[in-house]
Amino acid sequence: MDSSLLPRTDKRQKLRQGLLALIAQHAAGARLPTERELSERFEVARETLRHCLRELEDEGVLHRRQGAGTFVSAQPVVKEARLMSFSEEMRQRGLVPSSRLLSCGTVQAGAKLAHRLMVMPGSAVVEIRRLRLASQEPMALESSYLAAERVPGFDPAVLERGSLYELLEQRWGLQLRGARQQIEATVLSREEAELLGVPPFFPALVIERTSTSTTGEVIEYAKSLYRADRYRFEINVSR
Repeated sequence: MDSSLLPRTDKRQKLRQGLLALIAQHAAGARLPTERELSERFEVARETLRHCLRELEDEGVLHRRQGAGTFVSAQPVVKEARLMSFSEEMRQRGLVPSSRLLSCGTVQAGAKLAHRLMVMPGSAVVEIRRLRLASQEPMALESSYLAAERVPGFDPAVLERGSLYELLEQRWGLQLRGARQQIEATVLSREEAELLGVPPFFPALVIERTSTSTTGEVIEYAKSLYRADRYRFEINVSR
């Protein structure tokens, strides 16, 4: 179908998704192609392109320098938030949390994962991939990693009915004390978008978290993708 025949709102949404996908391929500080090149690439009028670029600039995704061009903005500042499980947080919002188990198995820890979990490379690690839902609406994709030696006899079926953090405390006495968390913007792949019920290249938040117990032991490393239209972080700061 000729892009010129698309309704204006659909055209702008398609342009936005395309720009976000392009931005995701560049590091902070990278210069984007010129407006002429972008308008030809996405087959839109220059004014339509400028409108979308202004929106992304207002959102902090891009910044423009007069006479120099359009650049990808630096990554967001990392801030700590209160440590809560997805289930706890959804209940607090008055929503009903649930999960769909996508996969669960034991893998060998590579160098990066071993470093995150403070185990030897090659150690057995339980990998859990879940689709997280709030009142039956897809909200996030979550991958959790636990050192197998710390959770002997782990049964993933339990997770469809409850919280991982509650299970860790009740079954193995692993009480979480805190976590180091990083948050940044991204876009979803086609597979991720399909699971979350949104179009490909939809904006999302990716959160990486390393959680420790009250004894200082690293318990979990998790990487989650949250739909940006259905989730936001509120952080209290003080001087």
